[in-house]
Amino acid sequence: MKDILRILLISLLSFTIISCSNKDKSESSGSNIQLSDVKANLSGKSLFITTGDSSSSSSRSSRSSNKTSSTSTDSLITIDNNSVIDYGIISDYDLEIEQVRVDQNNESAYLLMKYGGGHSNSNKDMNVRALNCTLFKINLSTNEMNCVEPGLVVTGIYHNMIYGVNDYHLDPFQFGSEHTFVFRTDWSVDFSANSDLICSKSCIYEHNTQTGVTRRVSPYSYEGERFVALGDGNIIWTGMETFGNNTGGNYRSQILLIDKQGKITELTSDPDGVFAGDFQGGDYRTAFWGSETYKAIVFARVLDGVVRKTFIERERNNDIVIKGDDGNIYAQREEGLYSILPNKINPLVSIPELWKNKKKTIDCGGYSSTCGIHFMIVNGIVFYNNYTINSNIESYELKATRISDNTTVTLLNPNSTCTENCYKFNNLYAHDQTYYSYKWFVSNNKIYVPMMNINTNNEEMIELDTTAIDFNSTDNQFKIMSSLDDYTGNRVAKDISGINTINSSSLNPTAEIKHEDNETVSVRIEFNKKMNYSDVESKVSIIDNSSSSVIGFMPVWNNKTLHLVVDTDNGTSITVESNPLTSGKTYKINLLGTAEDSDGNALGSDVVKYITP
Repeated sequence: MKDILRILLISLLSFTIISCSNKDKSESSGSNIQLSDVKANLSGKSLFITTGDSSSSSSRSSRSSNKTSSTSTDSLITIDNNSVIDYGIISDYDLEIEQVRVDQNNESAYLLMKYGGGHSNSNKDMNVRALNCTLFKINLSTNEMNCVEPGLVVTGIYHNMIYGVNDYHLDPFQFGSEHTFVFRTDWSVDFSANSDLICSKSCIYEHNTQTGVTRRVSPYSYEGERFVALGDGNIIWTGMETFGNNTGGNYRSQILLIDKQGKITELTSDPDGVFAGDFQGGDYRTAFWGSETYKAIVFARVLDGVVRKTFIERERNNDIVIKGDDGNIYAQREEGLYSILPNKINPLVSIPELWKNKKKTIDCGGYSSTCGIHFMIVNGIVFYNNYTINSNIESYELKATRISDNTTVTLLNPNSTCTENCYKFNNLYAHDQTYYSYKWFVSNNKIYVPMMNINTNNEEMIELDTTAIDFNSTDNQFKIMSSLDDYTGNRVAKDISGINTINSSSLNPTAEIKHEDNETVSVRIEFNKKMNYSDVESKVSIIDNSSSSVIGFMPVWNNKTLHLVVDTDNGTSITVESNPLTSGKTYKINLLGTAEDSDGNALGSDVVKYITP
């Protein structure tokens, strides 16, 4: 069903292109808006919430594309550190904001505007066409607002979700190396782009914030789809070749890596010529995914033009890999959630039989593994939803499981008659809705979950404070962001993001080596701040204490955690097998004290740990 849906979307897109190609490109957009008519109001704000019309409000009146008495765009709500709510864009014109993303140093925000496509005559689409831009850079000190690249239509949230292959959708806008970000677009004849940036359908682009130059990453003959921007400037991506040996054919590609010089390397070579799954990337050079062919999680990076792969064997193929917000790596299967790094055999959270039986009745669009349940891991706690029935009414709980001791608590629990705290989720695949099944957001240790109140039929934003969970409590532990009601009206949340927590450059780096008892697959090093990835990798080693021989490993970064995935053949073997440490042997993990953080500060002294798995 998933592939059928994708084909239909591609066909519709092609029809739109053909229909629009006959229109006079100089035709007026129907709006006289200019960028000077749009004012940013993001300075001093810490949280950004974008909203869209709910399905029940499709007849909602829209402001005219000509000026009115209104001065705010209600699709972007902001909150500052004092919990003061305001609008993020001030304009007399109707506009809809999709996402806001703040750079690593909290200096600039990037604002993505929604465009409906198809030469729509809606006021907000006419206004965006007149601006000839959907991606804007906003200075967070001065609120100065500029178009990043004219004529490119950044992929919207809904389309990005459809293009994805599970509920953990790769963002269409991602920061890469220190001075670059990467984004995906939908092609449209309604905008005027630079000739060297035009592509056949959808494309992946990289923008350099120092030079202001945008380059097309995916070749002209490819429809760029999912991607991960790596911290070394390389990009992992996949897509469809649109011009193959057969005229008009579409050819699904493998997972590809494109380096800073534009060289493309295949990371997968599936027998049927197709990689239809999803993938993830560490924060530096390593990509990883659940193999569709073999029973393994695959970790890969390109060194000196050669693909190196390390495998962690699993009971089955097609695991869905998840980057935890706690620095670790996880996998989701139909049975539940598993820890991959560090590696644990038993599930952290098992899906109850009631839930499993319910999943058999749900139309998930092909998302069998992630269908109906979403996991988010923050501060060593797994947060997730659970299906329940009270008084014959189906609803959902929100639960939390502490990984360290497997203690579970219910944070949102409907009462026995489902007259209080009774919630469900919007269904992405319902034809009368355009919103986001099981879409959760995290910002500065708080999780935000949009849920539908069954009794009022209104969407409410559920807030969970991950730092204040009481695992001994039997009370509900959630907050409803009801203060947003006056600003959102009958609109629903599409995306939530915030500014970043930044450690002082003068903070001295620290490191702690950790290892799970009896684990032979990996060791990890937890730092207190962002490190110089390449410098640290060159100064860490695993040594067989009895023979003094060096043991190979694949480095995988997630936030401030470096995982060393043991691979005794150092990723050179093509055999799909794990090459772990030997149980009963003692190994020395050594990190030199000269290893530096991203600000150039050194650890100062060696960090050493002996392990005997």
